[in-house]
Amino acid sequence: MSIHAWPYRRPVDRVEAEPWLTHEETGERLPAALPTWDYGTDLKLYRVVHLDVGGIRADCGLPEDTPLRMCVRYWPSTSQIRYSGYEVSFSEHTSQTVVVVEMVAEGADLGGYLTIETLIALAEDIDTNDPFVPHRAGSILWNDQARVHLEGAAGLLPTAPVSFREAQLPPDAAWYVSMDGGDWHQAAMGSLLVLLNTDNPMIQKALEADKDEATTLLWDTLGVDIVTDLVGRALDDDAFDEVQDPSEVDGDLTMAGLVRALVRTYLAQPTETAPMAIKRLRDQRRGDPSKFRAQVQSGVGFPRGANR
Repeated sequence: MSIHAWPYRRPVDRVEAEPWLTHEETGERLPAALPTWDYGTDLKLYRVVHLDVGGIRADCGLPEDTPLRMCVRYWPSTSQIRYSGYEVSFSEHTSQTVVVVEMVAEGADLGGYLTIETLIALAEDIDTNDPFVPHRAGSILWNDQARVHLEGAAGLLPTAPVSFREAQLPPDAAWYVSMDGGDWHQAAMGSLLVLLNTDNPMIQKALEADKDEATTLLWDTLGVDIVTDLVGRALDDDAFDEVQDPSEVDGDLTMAGLVRALVRTYLAQPTETAPMAIKRLRDQRRGDPSKFRAQVQSGVGFPRGANR
């Protein structure tokens, strides 16, 4: 376990940052993974941060009129390019404040997993000879990070438009979620494939059309199927409980890591750990599969905008 030792004083309990939300009105929290994200989808995020700006200055040994700034930056694992999502400055007159942060990360810039960092830093150099007091512009006084998996380094959750008649799949189906083997140590996004049936008129229309209510509902339904099928396969495999590997392989989220992220984000109760939730869900699925599917629908907020 590594510990970062800062060369200067930092504030203690002066910042209260609420979780990132994906929907300001319904209060949907940013999940650990977004398995149905695509490059055409911008990620719009919200959070509220409560700051004792005067207390931050005092804890750090800074003069009362020291200018500070808070900013949000984000970067995808695929490029490591830093982008600025939000910035606000605090003048010498600011003491207590509440900041409502709103940022948009453009889908075309994203990939892999996305790291979002919120930080408070010195806005400019200050003149001081006091030891252990930050004095250079940009010195980070407080920060936190959130991370969400969008895709594996091997590529976006693969979708392939194919003719189900030619592929000898049920000809009128909408899609087929293919999961390669039962090795939970494999990179998740290299083991999943979603086949979209071009023989189905609604699928073909959704592939060609801009987003509207009907196509949104269609893709939301696909999201439910992915969570149901992937978590369901893990629940049906007693050996899944014995998988204790790291959640990443060479930067990719493993199949086991993805399942546990989905369970923690969508299906676990407030007081449950992932293993506790998996045990409960396994009993539920075996006793009443329909109730398990209903639990998934409730957990992911299906249809979109439904009460969570």
